[in-house]
Amino acid sequence: MRTDIRTSTGSYPVVTGHGIIAKVAEIAELKKGACVAVITDDNVAPLHLDKLLSALPGDALHYVIPHGEKSKNWSLAGELLEKLAEDGMCRDGAVIALGGGVVGDLAGFVASVYMRGIDYVQVPTTLLAAIDSSVGGKTAVDLKAGKNLAGRIFPPKAVVCDIDLLSTLPKSEWKCGFGEAVKYAVLDGGEILDIMRAGVDESNLERLIDLCVQSKRRIVEADENEKGERRLLNLGHTVGHAIETESALGFPHGVCVAMGIKVMARACVSAGYMPKEDYISLSALLQKYGFPECPYSVRAVAAHIAHDKKIADGKVNAVIIRGLGKCEVMPMTLKELEDFVS
Repeated sequence: MRTDIRTSTGSYPVVTGHGIIAKVAEIAELKKGACVAVITDDNVAPLHLDKLLSALPGDALHYVIPHGEKSKNWSLAGELLEKLAEDGMCRDGAVIALGGGVVGDLAGFVASVYMRGIDYVQVPTTLLAAIDSSVGGKTAVDLKAGKNLAGRIFPPKAVVCDIDLLSTLPKSEWKCGFGEAVKYAVLDGGEILDIMRAGVDESNLERLIDLCVQSKRRIVEADENEKGERRLLNLGHTVGHAIETESALGFPHGVCVAMGIKVMARACVSAGYMPKEDYISLSALLQKYGFPECPYSVRAVAAHIAHDKKIADGKVNAVIIRGLGKCEVMPMTLKELEDFVS
């Protein structure tokens, strides 16, 4: 399956399928003889790095970073930039991000600032990256004050999603991906919701990925730089990021998003925005995939929202759930949001 994403500077393909890591150079139209650098982590490297390197022309550079959110930092980004320069990466070269959301965000950010921007390719190895973070061009590193506070929107040259790479995922990573899939089920309803309710397996996994990619395509093409409609993709994230920070990264991102969605859904049904039957249905879906309730107080979580990068003019663009498949953005002050979710 191929989905082309239009951007202000052109377009790029998102290709899904089995065994397509062997075609990454062809899909991404990597120039013959150009320097290529693969960035991956120490979980993914033993499983998939050799397969990718064998599919690339010439001797590609490769850098292996420690896995986990703690690697998505300013210091490691600087180290990678220095290594690219030391190893002779040229302006016409390309970076390939082989991994999940952390690797994709970090490698994309490094590519976006090296020599004022060189090509990069996303090769997601987690469900979360496949359906969400690899698409849309968001790159970032975390600062001490909060997640993703340094970054840019910098579209990749291509996204190559080999379904076979997901076969090595542990249950915890599947759960993270399902957290983002729930987000698209709430935003879109329809077939995504039907698949999630039925249960994801080999027969519908590729279809779920394609549907989520198409959903994100529609949104980012309409609002590439997050001035309006793209803010809907933050459903569950404002509260979710705060939960992630409060937990000192003890809960993974996708789980925090699911908890954030539940917090907002509970507030929406209490405020009369969301039909009770939809709330019951959503709660059952979250329970089906084993997502816990948020264990922290509203006050503890709200303290971290003050550092959210999406605050503008003293307001947070909260995503309100009017029903499954019907959401909208509602600006709130921090106090209003705290009162809303209390």
